[in-house]
Amino acid sequence: MLKIKVNSDEIVAALERDTKYLAEKEMRGVVAEAANVIRDDAIQNAIEVGYSAKGPHLMPSGKVYVRKGLIPQGIYAFVEANKGTITSAKIAFNPKAAGGAWYARILEFGSRFMPPVPFFMRALSEKRAEALKAAQKRLSEAVGRMLQ
Repeated sequence: MLKIKVNSDEIVAALERDTKYLAEKEMRGVVAEAANVIRDDAIQNAIEVGYSAKGPHLMPSGKVYVRKGLIPQGIYAFVEANKGTITSAKIAFNPKAAGGAWYARILEFGSRFMPPVPFFMRALSEKRAEALKAAQKRLSEAVGRMLQ
């Protein structure tokens, strides 16, 4: 844990002086830190439920589907450009990076033929608090660098 003890006037003065730097440079890293926690858990969830497994798989409809095992490779996170003082990140799935695994959305949300087997949305609910802690740690480190 990083603890900073300074006069509050010094913090206000430093933040006013370096607000633009903090918003444009450091916030991208803060948001990316939180997004990476969620992304890593989504990848781990996909591996745990067997979406990294390769070979034949019997679908609930009775058809045999040959899995490519590339779904975890299609999960990614990126930070979008600043829009004023707002920085945002996206955690998404790219079927092209996963070797054309277009069916990942069907696996995540289910269909009328099969129940959902969530791996992506589950990561958001499970790791929300951890992602916020990682972002807070990164932000406190950035503010600490600004005060030096």
